[in-house]
Order: sequence, then structure tokens, then C-alpha cells
Amino acid sequence: TQQLMCDFISDAPNACEYLRNMPRGFEQNVRNMPWFLYFDIAYEAAKRGVIDTKMQTDKTITQVTNELAEYHHGELKKNIADLPRKCPNEDELNQFLQMSLAKEEQWMPQWYASPDGEAAHRKAFDRTAHEKFDVCSIDMDQLFDGVETWVGLLQKIKGVWQ
Repeated sequence: TQQLMCDFISDAPNACEYLRNMPRGFEQNVRNMPWFLYFDIAYEAAKRGVIDTKMQTDKTITQVTNELAEYHHGELKKNIADLPRKCPNEDELNQFLQMSLAKEEQWMPQWYASPDGEAAHRKAFDRTAHEKFDVCSIDMDQLFDGVETWVGLLQKIKGVWQ
């Protein structure tokens, strides 16, 4: 957020200054892209009956998501890239990149025209697509193949992708 406000939105100096001087240690919203993918897994588990009705009654979907994320990321020391993914192919990624470049040129023409504008955009897009996998979703069919219970899902997550 700070980088966006300070580097790209030049007519928001007060917001930039606020973000630079914002006190650390406050409660932050940790619902980032990986959290929403864990949410998708928890939702899919409920939809497929993997989460039994007692668990659905006792816990909210947010609690289940937080526990899954903590188990996978915290206890197992794994991340979303360790789960089966469905990602766009290179042709689709190139189409996304071209649309993204066109929008950047339309919305931030000065930045886009700068010496490193397009190159920086391409580098950031490549990182998003090929390192962070932010354009991918979880392959639910592969993840839930043979899984009948929540414990079974946790065991599969632990064992299959170690």
C-alpha cells in the first residue's frame, strides 16, 4: 500500500506520509491472497461434505479458514505454492499481460512512458504469475480426490505435497 501511494500516486502526498509514519504493531488485516485461497478450500470442503455438520455448527468459515492457514503455513511451514494449482497457460498469461500493459498506459501514461515503466510492469507481472502464483487457483478436484473427512484433507495436505 505504501509503495502504491508513494511511488505511483503522486498527487497523494499526505496519504504517502501517513503510511510512511504509521505506527507498527497495530492489528492488521491478514486476509491476503493466500488467505482467500485457504478460504476457498474451506468453502469447498463444506460444499463437498468434508466438513461435517457439527464442525459447521461449532465454527464459522472464517475460523476454519484461519485454522487451515495456521496449520498449513504455521505448523507445516508450507505455502500455497505447495498445493495443487490450476494456472492459466502462457498464451492466457500473455493476453492478461497485454491487457494489463494497456490499462497501465491508459491510467498512468507518464509512468508507463518512463524509461523503466514497461519493464518494471513486465517484471512485476512475471513475479505475480510465475513466482507468487497469484493468477492461479487451487485445483480442488486434485486436492479433494479421495478425501472424505476434514482430518483426511489435513493428512493429504501434510503427506502428498511434502
